[in-house]
Amino acid sequence: MTQVNDYDNWAAIRQKELKAGEKLPHRFVEKPAMRKLLPDLAGKKVLLLGCGTGEESQLLAEYGANDMVGIDLSQESVRLAKESYPNITFTVGDMHELEFDDESFDFVYSSLTIHYSEQPEKVYQEIYRVLKPGGSLQFSVGHPMRWASERIEIEGVVTRVLGYSENAEKPRLYGTYSSFKQYDETFPSGEVLRFWIAPPSTHFKLLRQSGFNVDNFVETRAIEECKEVDAYYFERNHEFPQFSVFVTRKPA
Repeated sequence: MTQVNDYDNWAAIRQKELKAGEKLPHRFVEKPAMRKLLPDLAGKKVLLLGCGTGEESQLLAEYGANDMVGIDLSQESVRLAKESYPNITFTVGDMHELEFDDESFDFVYSSLTIHYSEQPEKVYQEIYRVLKPGGSLQFSVGHPMRWASERIEIEGVVTRVLGYSENAEKPRLYGTYSSFKQYDETFPSGEVLRFWIAPPSTHFKLLRQSGFNVDNFVETRAIEECKEVDAYYFERNHEFPQFSVFVTRKPA
């Protein structure tokens, strides 16, 4: 049986796919959305929360970041990150209990990591603690439009559905948009990931409760360049969001 969230054994494969641009969600959906919202990071102390094998340190460097710390739960991912980007500090750690002093960072960047937590409020509280006053958190998580939908077969075609039947005698729900629920997804590579999906309103609420102001919010759309690589992937992910991106700030 395939192990769920086996980050260590999949680390090298993930790194290879990312560097080759084979992960379409990253290349054409999530990363373009994150890139558009990045601020000037020159002179900023930056934390990569869920750094994986470190590739996104290069993205942040394009925006001026040269003082970065990456943290990830996966020992093998951190080992590969250190090997690939030796000038950056990477460490193994738990995002629910960050081993950093209060007010240590100006900017926290987290790509598709917080949705692996069953207790995102604890993650937000920890990030708030380690951010300096006026510091920002930018992060992405799965959007329920994609990840909380249900696969059913319609006329022999596997289809993702999010909605309900209008049969009053025997109503049928397809997926769950408004609940905070656990989902397991098996990807084409064979990797199985377990994450928790909630509507954007849940994240807004938890962020505000943790003390953050929300400055921006984006529901992702596949970019035009995707058409030439996979037209069908572009069509469905241009019209329906896969991810949510938040830009938040700790009051000064």
